[in-house]
Amino acid sequence: MTDFSHQPQAVEQKPLPWLSEQRHYNFPTNAFGSNPDAWAEDKLILPPVYARVIGEMEPTPDLQHPRFDSRIVPLILVPEWQENYGHTLGNSAAWLHASLHTRNVSDWVERLALVVHTPLGMALPRHWRPLVGPLVPAHPVQALADFSARLPPEGSGCGDQQRSRCFAEMLLCAGSGEQEAVNISQAAQTLVRLQEPLPPSPVTYPKCQTKGGNTTCLRVLFLTRSPKPAVRQVLNIEALLAKCNNWSWTDPQSNKSYAASCTRYHPDAGLTAAMAAVRSADVIIGSHGATMANAFFARPGTAMVEMFSAGWTWQVHRIWLDQDPLAQLQWWGLTVEGESAFSPGELESLYPEGHPGLYIGWQGEVKRLRDRNLRVPWAGLEQLLQDYASVQAAGGMPAYRQRRASKQAPVHYKVVAGGKLVWAGTGIHGGAFGEGS
Repeated sequence: MTDFSHQPQAVEQKPLPWLSEQRHYNFPTNAFGSNPDAWAEDKLILPPVYARVIGEMEPTPDLQHPRFDSRIVPLILVPEWQENYGHTLGNSAAWLHASLHTRNVSDWVERLALVVHTPLGMALPRHWRPLVGPLVPAHPVQALADFSARLPPEGSGCGDQQRSRCFAEMLLCAGSGEQEAVNISQAAQTLVRLQEPLPPSPVTYPKCQTKGGNTTCLRVLFLTRSPKPAVRQVLNIEALLAKCNNWSWTDPQSNKSYAASCTRYHPDAGLTAAMAAVRSADVIIGSHGATMANAFFARPGTAMVEMFSAGWTWQVHRIWLDQDPLAQLQWWGLTVEGESAFSPGELESLYPEGHPGLYIGWQGEVKRLRDRNLRVPWAGLEQLLQDYASVQAAGGMPAYRQRRASKQAPVHYKVVAGGKLVWAGTGIHGGAFGEGS
């Protein structure tokens, strides 16, 4: 960089060209502390970061006479989904992993300081440091507002390792879209390795009701969502657990027998506890949402069973897995139809006559449908357990990939009137891109 310390101070401020548009989804956070995208349009476009050349009226000695530090390279990241746990993993962490850990750039990993541009100087969401920090371990992850805070006049300046803010190089990245999750499974497994040894699993499974010594017991873990606000809750989870713990099946092709040991877990005790919990399971079941992103930390060959309400079948996790050629996680889906299967989510119940800031925009109605609480028919989950067991009996991941490639059997069902199961395709927001997923 060039030292402009003796240039005239009257310089017009201009936006950095890379940040001519800063889009932030799920903003601002609402009072419920969850589900903020139900309250806003799809995106908020904020004014860009401004930059100017250095001038004679700099307020502190370290800016008047800068000494540029080449030991640290700030990487200013402008994420679109900084509030969402799942998108932080699928977009930002996966992108960092692909950029830094799959290439011979170890020197960059040691020099980079990740700086997250949060909208309007908001605090960095608490999941960023444990979820992304291990990928850039040399310096703590910070919000731009904190990283660029003005030092007091008596500050020791750029040469102070603890307070440096004058840098010879800087990277600025503003990405968008789900294409950034091209290697989410690899990124998640790397995060597991970086966190090892993991604590003991916080999950306890009941005794498996096997009917003989040759029965394989599948450990089935239901991931539950935060009750605040009460949206996308599984209302009949106790009944499902009872049915699940009595399930057994024999594969007619191989004559192998399977049973299940089923329990539930809410991942609210920290990242390493969530990792340990999902790595104890063979099958992970839950409603669509960021909580299900924890399934990416599971052991190879595990099944992610994602449940949707009719009208919103955004299979973003399947899309992410399909983009990662080394993914070892199986995606299965279940969509529930019929008004008797739903009750209004808390946000809808609080404002039965509507609210001018709630579920607005072109996705408003489908997001309202997305957030309804579910009563999930056991027949759907039973079929998916049977299909997963048949895939395991046939060889695991290779058999799953063959099933997907042949399109002769579904990995996504829809429960329609009367409890009947039909094939569902690779739909998104209720529309179909293709049948026979």
